[in-house]
Amino acid sequence: MKAILLSDSHGDAAGIRYLCQQAWQRTGPVDAYFHMGDGAADFELVKPFLMTHDRDAAFYGVKGNCDYYPPGIPRFLTVPFGDTLIYVTHGHDFRVKVTLDLLGEEAEAEGCTIALYGHTHEPAMDMGRVLMLNPGSVQDGRIGFLEVRDGQPRVQLWHFT
Repeated sequence: MKAILLSDSHGDAAGIRYLCQQAWQRTGPVDAYFHMGDGAADFELVKPFLMTHDRDAAFYGVKGNCDYYPPGIPRFLTVPFGDTLIYVTHGHDFRVKVTLDLLGEEAEAEGCTIALYGHTHEPAMDMGRVLMLNPGSVQDGRIGFLEVRDGQPRVQLWHFT
């Protein structure tokens, strides 16, 4: 299972398109796209474009602290991904700018081994009992790639200019 990780596009739908085109050269087809908020409307806008590359991909997005549209976007998701579970959030509800402990505890309580978040605009990978990943901000040219094979995650965090 392969996924592209996006966050904090803040109105930059064109940036999502550009970064995904760059990533596709390295990833080939992917199974899922995750957007960790602050750009939920951007993610909705680019889904048809992304589907031209990956027609059968799944799309998972959460609401960030700056997302007021579209309505109905959840603040948290628990997503089965291959043989693991992923917890998805923007991160502001867990004070990720100060600590990752609260996010790690929540993800673990939900039975997840991976937590995806945004909010800080900084790419990060932290391995404790839960692997916590932040792809960084689309606005800064940042995107992430997650592959899970036989329960083992492989992560790449890229910066395209």
